[in-house]
Amino acid sequence: MLMRTDALVCNLATLGAFMMAMALAAPAQGDTTNGIVKLPTEKIASSGIVVAPLAAAQYTSQVEGIATVIDPQPLLTLSSKLVAAHATATAATQQASAAESEAKRANGLYSHGGNAALRDVQSAASAAAAARAQQVAAVSAYDAELAGARADWGASLPALAGRGPQALADYANGRASLLVVAMPVGSTNLAPANIHVQMPSGADLTAKLLGASPRADAVLQGPTFFYRCTDCNLRSGWRLSASVPVNAAALNGVTVPATAVIWYAGQPWVYVQTAPDSFQRRSVAVNSRDSAAGWFQAKGFRAGERIVVRGGELLLSQELLPPPGAKPPSGDDDDG
Repeated sequence: MLMRTDALVCNLATLGAFMMAMALAAPAQGDTTNGIVKLPTEKIASSGIVVAPLAAAQYTSQVEGIATVIDPQPLLTLSSKLVAAHATATAATQQASAAESEAKRANGLYSHGGNAALRDVQSAASAAAAARAQQVAAVSAYDAELAGARADWGASLPALAGRGPQALADYANGRASLLVVAMPVGSTNLAPANIHVQMPSGADLTAKLLGASPRADAVLQGPTFFYRCTDCNLRSGWRLSASVPVNAAALNGVTVPATAVIWYAGQPWVYVQTAPDSFQRRSVAVNSRDSAAGWFQAKGFRAGERIVVRGGELLLSQELLPPPGAKPPSGDDDDG
């Protein structure tokens, strides 16, 4: 639907340019042969035609994901719980170790006729058993807390949260934003170290991989991953478009600016300047969007070639004009 809309707009622009070309004096219109338009050099500048050289570019195949900015508060709360549970388990382990040492000491004194009564030995053994039970309970509680955290957050974020609130300070003070990025279904192995996130304003931000998420996205039904964006000033709840590079070698080519592309007969084209007064129409592949500014071309163009970035519609209208002296079709002939 978008392509048809673009084609309609371009056709309207072409019609306007056609009318401009008709307004030019016939002797100065130039010649067209096999898709090549020749226009007197003095008419090029006066007609508003602008050319620019193509710059070399590299492109890596990408898929589109959805990045959601999530509230870090649940992760901060998790950090407090993990730290507290770990501290309780550590203290219980130390108490159990001390109680067992005391029970062994009392039993040794009693066995060698030392200054220890049977009642002391039994009391120390009972205290050691109680300390071991508390240790088991505390360690189990910590393991359960950690398992629940991993079920919700995967492996990387609970490990980070377990280091304490200081490890999450950037998220707490807003210096860093936490993103969960949903990939299209079938993209299980896509977890690049860096992705690009597009702001509504058009700004391009870089986010770094933290780790995999155990959940699938409810909309895209694909895998999700956690990313960190530093100094991005993102608000919780925002859903942004993410460009995720596929693990493949970068291609070499050029980027054709979107302003250079015109649509004719349902196909995209650009005009390449082959001589100071000559322009050749050449087809463009629009399946690899390099950025909002244009399309990447791996073949068919070379860096340094000069293309028309403004005024291509005028050249198309010139190309479509019948040659000078051509007779109208017989169906339109008054004598017919």
